[in-house]
Amino acid sequence: MELFPPIELLDPPGAGMVPVWTWLVATWFGAGLLAPFRAGLAVFAVLPLLALAITLPRYVLPVLAVAVFLIGVHVSSELELATGDKDDRRIVIDEVAAFILGAAIIRQAGWRMLVPFAAIFLFVDRLKPWPMAYVEQVPSGWGVMMDDLVPAIALGLIFVSLQALINRRTT
Repeated sequence: MELFPPIELLDPPGAGMVPVWTWLVATWFGAGLLAPFRAGLAVFAVLPLLALAITLPRYVLPVLAVAVFLIGVHVSSELELATGDKDDRRIVIDEVAAFILGAAIIRQAGWRMLVPFAAIFLFVDRLKPWPMAYVEQVPSGWGVMMDDLVPAIALGLIFVSLQALINRRTT
């Protein structure tokens, strides 16, 4: 294993078999095509959107997460039907939707937790521990999208709980 793997621009999944918008959205506007940065690049590309969301009502992030999730189910299913690949690594909309939901949860803990949350989320996503590996077996795009919701929700709740403990000790 190389210490610094080469940066590579990958071909779009399902190119020529699905409409361009399908693979473009699935790869989060191309972020999933830049190996080895795929999921991390997609998650960090969402940070400016989340910075804007600070000024919006609290319901916006959960609604956005659900919308991205449902679009992700559709595009992941279309790509699976076209290519036969269950969870192509170039598809990163699942990490994006889960990260937005996690951000909505940790908003209660404070935005300063967002970058550590992103790093731990991406680490756990890479490991795919139980129950993530089990959830991934759900058919079609649902499994692709749901396996990242598990760690996002769990980590979000852990971060909120830790912040509550810290707040309790400082008051």
